[in-house]
Amino acid sequence: MLQQELTMLGLNDKEAEIYLAALHLGYCTVSEIADKANINRTSAYTHIKNLIAKGLIATSEKMGKVFFVAARPEKLQHIYEVQEKEIQRKRDLLNELLPQLESIYSLAKDKPSVKYFEHHDSESLRSLRQEILSHRREIAYNIFNYEKYQDFISKSHINSLLDNCDSYRALYISKNKIVDLRLRDFLQNEKFSLRHLPADKFDFLCEILILGQRVYISKQDNSLLIQDPLFSQTLTLLFQALWGIGQKIT
Repeated sequence: MLQQELTMLGLNDKEAEIYLAALHLGYCTVSEIADKANINRTSAYTHIKNLIAKGLIATSEKMGKVFFVAARPEKLQHIYEVQEKEIQRKRDLLNELLPQLESIYSLAKDKPSVKYFEHHDSESLRSLRQEILSHRREIAYNIFNYEKYQDFISKSHINSLLDNCDSYRALYISKNKIVDLRLRDFLQNEKFSLRHLPADKFDFLCEILILGQRVYISKQDNSLLIQDPLFSQTLTLLFQALWGIGQKIT
């Protein structure tokens, strides 16, 4: 039935009945709408006001008398668009809250946690970036294989990381010490430090980012977030050992 289908678009049962009645009647009074929809006049007027607010019924005055007329059915598309925007707003809010809520959950349970992110999924990738920036850290450690992941360099992402930590240290694995042009400006930033490791000896198959107790391990198509103090401490010690043998880049 049309009435049931209209309720799926966001109208309640009475609003659907009244809108259909108004469509049939054209210019009409409250009493005529109430009779057509088989609803008492007081209740009908309340629902008519709601439909006016939604843009589905308009008013017109003739000879001192108020008449009502249903808006064209295409106006229903506006209701759908409003609902769609509201759903997107709630989805965005949820994506913002999830990293914080997941962090609270993991800490409360005091256990290691693992999360998986697909890079081809824009929502998943956005959630990953929000995860990375969800907590301020004193220092960020990054092991980056330029030969494998140079296409993923993002100046805006690095700027966000620098805004969210006091110091950023990266082991830059490449065939030579020539730094990508996208990174050169950062060399002047006192927070940003690079050291070089030769790709023929340190051919890491993934990128590693260590932020406190969180370790992000990324490949071409996906990433893992592992939250565990022992695992993070172990990789931090590995990073520091490699940092000690890395060549300074200035």
